[in-house]
Amino acid sequence: MNNPSYFLGVDGGGSKTTAVVFNEKGEFICSACGESINYYSVGLENARLAMKNIIDNLNIKKFRCAVIGMSALNERASAEETERFCSDLFDSENIIMDSDLFVALEAMDIKGECAAIISGTGSMAVCRNPDGSISHTGGWGYILGDEGSGYSIGLNGIKAAIRAAENCAPETTLLEECLDYFSINNIYDLIDLYYEKKVSRKKTAAFARLVSKCCENGDTVCKNIIKNEAEQLSQTALGLLKNKNKDIAIGLWGGVFQNNMFFRHIFTDIMNQNGFINVKLIDFTPEIGAIFAGYKNSGIKTVDIIKDNIKTTYMSTLL
Repeated sequence: MNNPSYFLGVDGGGSKTTAVVFNEKGEFICSACGESINYYSVGLENARLAMKNIIDNLNIKKFRCAVIGMSALNERASAEETERFCSDLFDSENIIMDSDLFVALEAMDIKGECAAIISGTGSMAVCRNPDGSISHTGGWGYILGDEGSGYSIGLNGIKAAIRAAENCAPETTLLEECLDYFSINNIYDLIDLYYEKKVSRKKTAAFARLVSKCCENGDTVCKNIIKNEAEQLSQTALGLLKNKNKDIAIGLWGGVFQNNMFFRHIFTDIMNQNGFINVKLIDFTPEIGAIFAGYKNSGIKTVDIIKDNIKTTYMSTLL
């Protein structure tokens, strides 16, 4: 299945990587998911292995254009960086490596100025300026930042469970959820799990789903955690958009925005209160943004029929 008319689009987030292949008509060919390709987090060797496994699962190794968005990058990778990562993994007439936020912006399919706010395992805000340059706030990672991310929500949920267990904070259903989630009988078992590095960032971030569930069930502690995280991420976004026109299109993406309606509602309300009313979930996924970028690089316009094909052959399968 090698065809130079195939386009590869990759969204390499903080915890997983999604790759898709389309033809020049916007018709979906195949897809594959794998581990993180963020080589700053997992190391270059592990990142390349993850990418190799994904390409092997696609069973296609020749493309007209390949666009890889990854959380390891803040800007377009140099030719040397691209070669170091992609060498021998696949063959493509053109390869573009940029940030995962670049492909998120491309997924908005908007010419000129626009912004995207991402809340997945990590968090970040990015804006394409009128001159085509990209600026951003956030993205400091789980140690120095990532407010409003799945990791931050998950970790603060675990901390709330610990505080409740020691009667230092209000009771919360998160305590029982935490014991079940980690398959432990005593909250103090978390000490060994975390300090012996047996818990991945991905697993901590996934606990955010339980914080969201408890919030939906009326847990006040969880509501406060999610409200605080949404407020902090809104400040990250407002810092980026301080001097922007109020009608700028703002796209939201990432597991927290997609799956936590309370979080999205709080965030959107704050943006609206500050005059930014054009805020909504992005219609296309970031990996499709990578495909759009590949089309653009190859001189193919994303006309309505191409976007309709993408929606019917791929996006509809995600619902």
